[in-house]
Amino acid sequence: MHQETPSAPIRGSGPPTGTEVEELLHAAALAPSSHNSQPWRLRWHDGAVEVHGDPERMLPASDPEGRELRMACGAALVNVRLKARTQGRRVHAQLMPDPDDPWFLGRVRPGAPLIPTDWEVELAAAVPRRHTDRHPFTGPPLSVTLRGQLERAAWRERCRLIVVADPRERRRLREITVEAHRQQQSDPAFLAEWERWVGNPDRVDDGLPPTHARRAPRPDGAWRPRDFAGAVPDADRATASPEPGQDEPTIAVLMSYDDTALAHVRAGQAMQQVLLTATARGVGASFIAPPMELPDVRTEVRSLLGGVMWPQVVLRLGRGRPVYPTPRRQSGH
Repeated sequence: MHQETPSAPIRGSGPPTGTEVEELLHAAALAPSSHNSQPWRLRWHDGAVEVHGDPERMLPASDPEGRELRMACGAALVNVRLKARTQGRRVHAQLMPDPDDPWFLGRVRPGAPLIPTDWEVELAAAVPRRHTDRHPFTGPPLSVTLRGQLERAAWRERCRLIVVADPRERRRLREITVEAHRQQQSDPAFLAEWERWVGNPDRVDDGLPPTHARRAPRPDGAWRPRDFAGAVPDADRATASPEPGQDEPTIAVLMSYDDTALAHVRAGQAMQQVLLTATARGVGASFIAPPMELPDVRTEVRSLLGGVMWPQVVLRLGRGRPVYPTPRRQSGH
């Protein structure tokens, strides 16, 4: 009597295995965060990955209201969504699902089988390769085609990516960046916080090693003030217009339509979509943080860019060189 060979299980069928759950949590832990503070608590609960903000890892000097913390958790949620999709499952995501718990920032529940799209596979593959590139960028600005791809990546999360191309706006934003950096460098609380997280030999699984924030030569030094190990670029470097043909990074600002806690989580999701798209296209990225971390300066950036939407992240984009990953907490959760 002929016996039929049992067919292989459908990819993504059944609940995630223990290994797949660990993959989801590990993907979440690879998200970017200010000072590599990894300000989240990750857990598998009731068939879903939960991402909770960890207020004990908040940076009170540079992020007193937790805006950057919420964005980091939003980025972690994107990583989970992409990993679940490449495991062959639908994803059901909820942002801030518990009104009584402001630190419960999101939940991702893997669902029924569904083959991932090509772009989801591509971005998921970029998750472990995405690292903040603090090197100088060289070469021409990003092409219009590539800029359009990054803009569409932000729009997937209902945010906008604005490329600052006007020379006057670039010059003013560069000046604002240098002034914001000077203000932070004159704040003892900020400097103490910096020393706790950057170049601290007692930190082995979080923070930034000394090699990730050391003095580096030009070009584009004024856009990388924190990569000078606390030094402020010379004024002429900060304000002078580049020479014709000189390499200049592409500067882009991620904007949200409001400035609520939920908007910050969404902006973090958009940020990660942009960063992963850039990684997949061989483009390096780093954060221009100072003008976003001082409320008055952030308001000035908002006015500079039209005064309607809210700036959440300023990015430096370009062609760099291979970079090493920052350390991660062993468990990630």
